[in-house]
Amino acid sequence: MNKSQRVLRSIVSMTTVFVVFSFVFVFVLGANAASTIGTNMSTTGTLTVTPATNSATSVQFQNAASTTYFFANSTNSRIGVGGAPQTVFEVQGTASASYLMTANSLQVAGVASVAYSRFGTGTTGYSSDVDATNDLLITGALEVDGNAFFDGKVGVKGAPFAPLEIQGTASASYFFTTGTLQAGGTFGSATASVAYSRFGIGTTGTPGEIDAANDLLITGSLEVDGKASVAGNFQTSGRFIADTAASHSMVGDMILTSALTVGSTTASAAGGTGYTAQFVGPGTGTASFYFGGGNTATLGTCFQLKSSTGAWIYMRFNQGSTTPTLSTVRCH
Repeated sequence: MNKSQRVLRSIVSMTTVFVVFSFVFVFVLGANAASTIGTNMSTTGTLTVTPATNSATSVQFQNAASTTYFFANSTNSRIGVGGAPQTVFEVQGTASASYLMTANSLQVAGVASVAYSRFGTGTTGYSSDVDATNDLLITGALEVDGNAFFDGKVGVKGAPFAPLEIQGTASASYFFTTGTLQAGGTFGSATASVAYSRFGIGTTGTPGEIDAANDLLITGSLEVDGKASVAGNFQTSGRFIADTAASHSMVGDMILTSALTVGSTTASAAGGTGYTAQFVGPGTGTASFYFGGGNTATLGTCFQLKSSTGAWIYMRFNQGSTTPTLSTVRCH
């Protein structure tokens, strides 16, 4: 080896030692100080940042205007995007995701923690029913443009005792029910469920007649301002009063199983004992009766009566006679 080669090798060796020494010096003395990397930094391994002490701004990312948009809070183990985090992970501004899944409750428009999911910050008035993460409270309005299905009970302004219960006024263009109709009663009471429809909570006294959904019991009074027609039997356990001046007529038979009193509200005998029918005049006057056929009838008036022996006799009123005649000649 000539002299020039030996000199060149010595220069290279000294330069290498100087570079290595300088790198070690910078790394040892300056690694824990503030450093600036002027070019991109990449790693094919794991990047771990361990601060000397915990703080609310352990790691920050800033834009060119030195505005921080990413925060790592090592004191509370929180991450914030767009602002300092108040929860474990917080995004200030609009965020999007292909799917949103949570193993706990969902809170929208608020940050307070409750046991149930909710939209808004209101609290439930039914803590025994709305108390789990799969229960939902909506403080504001709810609009459903499509179909809605409810497999449980639904209550409006009150706890439900039925599949659908509305506390307050409700209206509908039409009302259809395949079961009975209950008005004026409370669902869930001991007398609420009966086989017939009813207004009120009374029970029928004729279960053989009132026993189906299309039968109706009215516990209170009934007023009909228009016409009313009854195609079947009409039964009443109380008084039947027609208190108008209009005439009343029947096209069928009227059968009474009790005594008949006409002309007064009180019978002439105590309780009507011994009388099948009584015709009482007004006040102290004489009761007047009209028995006759049409204007062209010439057969007169005839009564069919039974004698004391049980035989039929017939009483007639003939023209000019002052007393009726009795005979066995039939009236008809």
